[in-house]
Amino acid sequence: MGDPLQDRTRRLLTDYILFCARAPNTPEPLPTSVEAALLRSVTSQIQQEHQDLFNSFRDYQGNRLELVTQMADELLSNDQEFNWGRLVMLLAFVGTLMNQDRTVKRRRDQRNRLLLERDCYLIVSLLYNRLTGRHRSWLEAHGGWDGFCQFFKNPLPPGFWRRLLIRAILSCFFATAIFYIWKCL
Repeated sequence: MGDPLQDRTRRLLTDYILFCARAPNTPEPLPTSVEAALLRSVTSQIQQEHQDLFNSFRDYQGNRLELVTQMADELLSNDQEFNWGRLVMLLAFVGTLMNQDRTVKRRRDQRNRLLLERDCYLIVSLLYNRLTGRHRSWLEAHGGWDGFCQFFKNPLPPGFWRRLLIRAILSCFFATAIFYIWKCL
């Protein structure tokens, strides 16, 4: 039998990201676990509360993996600042990027669908490695995915999410601007 934390982490990330990237008009698949259902619910609330901000990334045409890596570097930088809120904020952002295929032109649908599927698996792998590597001790100390479920039983005040979201988005914009300037030089 494998490592339960690794198994649950991979299953949760795969469930959530493929759920977000499903084709338009596709029925919503059932969540694969309690934590998957809760993650979908919490990220949906965050995306709705900050719809204008998240929608600005909905049609992102750049490299999704690079952008997620930058955002993960900002939000999951070290164990001292890592928390469930930062993780959920990152996953809400990832979910928004994965939803962007809904605006793709018909004649390029298949190519873009393949790129989206590739990005899904690369992003699952990136986040899985971060969570089960760098942040494994934090996850274990906070009860793993059972701790995640316990934490989100009682919702946090909107001010917490607003501050976290603003800091995350500003960091991402700053990182993207520096990356863009660096590429142009």
